[in-house]
Amino acid sequence: MNMKHCCRFPAVRPPRAVSQWAVVLSIAAQGAALVGTEPARAAALDDGAEQYRSHLITDVDRTLASARTLATSAAAGDLAGAKRAWIEARVGWERSEVFTAGFVPELDRDIDAWPNGAIGFHAIEAKLFGASRTDFQNEANELVHNLSALSARARDTALAPQGLLEGIVRLAFELGESKVDGGESRVSGTSLDDMRNNVDGIELAWRTIFAPTAESRDRQVDMGMQRSIEELKAMVSVGELRNVDPDRLRIATEELVLKLQSAAPLLDLKKPRLEADAR
Repeated sequence: MNMKHCCRFPAVRPPRAVSQWAVVLSIAAQGAALVGTEPARAAALDDGAEQYRSHLITDVDRTLASARTLATSAAAGDLAGAKRAWIEARVGWERSEVFTAGFVPELDRDIDAWPNGAIGFHAIEAKLFGASRTDFQNEANELVHNLSALSARARDTALAPQGLLEGIVRLAFELGESKVDGGESRVSGTSLDDMRNNVDGIELAWRTIFAPTAESRDRQVDMGMQRSIEELKAMVSVGELRNVDPDRLRIATEELVLKLQSAAPLLDLKKPRLEADAR
């Protein structure tokens, strides 16, 4: 055997070639990681939206159950029971408005049109609290019907994170621009409760859907959002609506809206708009 010729077979690749291959493989790996990053973030938001759905369903079904009690109490002429049921029904409803205005606007209108709603919560409110009457069986049945439809929609509607972020923005803006000036439920005197439940709904949606992704990318953004929400909670945690400073609340809600809009690119979402059809 020609040993000289044999020894040529296991020739080692020059160090420069090894280095070049390492660079190529490293770049390829980095590219693959970058390609996978955006879908991973989108998946995290989709998972958060589905977690939010479970809370949404709980709140809507809570409202539906109370609306049925409201209808039963009204049919029995139970004024006190009907008032309690109406107030209880508002809790889950106001927490759900992150979803309702943008995803089911026709049901939102029929359930909660104000200040001059001919059907829905506020048509009943005028008779029940304004005139101490229980002769609103038709309105109560219609409310139950619409809330039943809402319960179904909460279960089968695709919850796009973009639409939910816009829902938070719209609700925050409405809280400061229209609800603070006397409130939505003026006749029943429960406007402050509406506002508290709105803030709870905003907090729930942010923490469940968006906070994990925001915190993983820029913890300061999430902390700033949490501080703004806590500030709103403190403002509405007062004894009476007249003790809420409308100018301060308006400024705080506008600042929250701006923070939410600024956070959108961090979440790989579009800047949320205030129009109800922006979804």
